[in-house]
Amino acid sequence: MTITETTTGVYQAEDGAKIFFRHYNAQNERAGLVLAHGLGEHSGRYQNVVAPLLAAGISVWVPDHRGHGQSDGQRGHITAFDQYLNDLKGVMILAQERLSTNSPCFLLGHSLGGLIALRFAQQFPQLPAAVIVSSPALGMTVKVPALKSVLGKIMSSIWPGLSLGNELDPTKISHDPEVVAAYIDDPLVHDRVSARWFTEFLSAMATAQDLASQLTAPVLMQLAGDDHLTAVDASRGFFNRLTLEDKTLYCYDDLYHEIYNEPPDQRAAVIDDLVNWLNAHIPGALP
Repeated sequence: MTITETTTGVYQAEDGAKIFFRHYNAQNERAGLVLAHGLGEHSGRYQNVVAPLLAAGISVWVPDHRGHGQSDGQRGHITAFDQYLNDLKGVMILAQERLSTNSPCFLLGHSLGGLIALRFAQQFPQLPAAVIVSSPALGMTVKVPALKSVLGKIMSSIWPGLSLGNELDPTKISHDPEVVAAYIDDPLVHDRVSARWFTEFLSAMATAQDLASQLTAPVLMQLAGDDHLTAVDASRGFFNRLTLEDKTLYCYDDLYHEIYNEPPDQRAAVIDDLVNWLNAHIPGALP
């Protein structure tokens, strides 16, 4: 399916920051989904996911996190992780208001967005009908140099906006060289994080793990078995601590971090698993 119609908009956050978002409206709409993207990227990198969701009758909203893409804010900087959650809440409510009555609204998060989605569902359990996470940032494989780690923690209080490189290797996001090249050349992609972002990120990962048993919405977790950016074992540990009956985990052994952006023959099964799971969680018959 080719995406031909995209609406863009701006949501004004509680502190006045303007949060850019893309909205894709499905024909024969059956449900909605808000998508939280990963660190350093933006809402325009999810066409491979959006198209099959629209074909399934699922309308999609994808905001740029603050400090990312076309949203306000210093690149890769937050003063508190709750800013991500509150920004997402505004877009989630906006999406639910535009959906037809009784249509479920799902939340999908990738990488950093996966951590945001899980913390959001822990903090606002009444909002998402279900939570889907791909390669969630619940632990990191990237080794931050010891000196840089110490500096980041000290500067979080002294100079919270100090900008640092995020240490992510773009060649490990996908086996598809075109995806890697597009990522590297994308002017809306950045590699910065701030000292405060670093400490807030570490704290959010720990909190998400500690509160795993508090999740009440159904969960689908999709993991990259050959992930060089986020720790698969940390995600498995989180999944095992969920007390939900309705939880599903897929691990794709040979795939890199961006499982929706792997070569077409590899990502097809991943996206099929996503759409089939969503269809099973939408009341009523398929279109």
